[in-house]
Amino acid sequence: MPSLTKIVAILAVGAMSADAFVAPQSKMAATRSNGGPLFLSDEPNSSTGPPPTERGVSVDQDGKSNVWAIEPKMEVDTKSSEEKTTSALLAVGGLAAFAAVAAGVLTNLPDPDQF
Repeated sequence: MPSLTKIVAILAVGAMSADAFVAPQSKMAATRSNGGPLFLSDEPNSSTGPPPTERGVSVDQDGKSNVWAIEPKMEVDTKSSEEKTTSALLAVGGLAAFAAVAAGVLTNLPDPDQF
């Protein structure tokens, strides 16, 4: 049977978390001085310059929007085949050395039945 302290603790946690999944009911919404909604991109001291142009989007003379893909910049590999071979051999050698040390340690562990 649960003790009284556990029941009180569960009720206290339930009462404190009752509003955790309810949207706030604030009557003051964030608005601009001209009455429009306030967005994160609106800055109070921003200059009113031309709107930023979006890459990959344009509007033709008929008013139709055109969207096209922008391909990412390609990276050029500057390593020679000798450098690639050397790094691959180092990786294989390191793996072989680790395997040899691990095998040596694991084969020389004491017998757990001795204790």
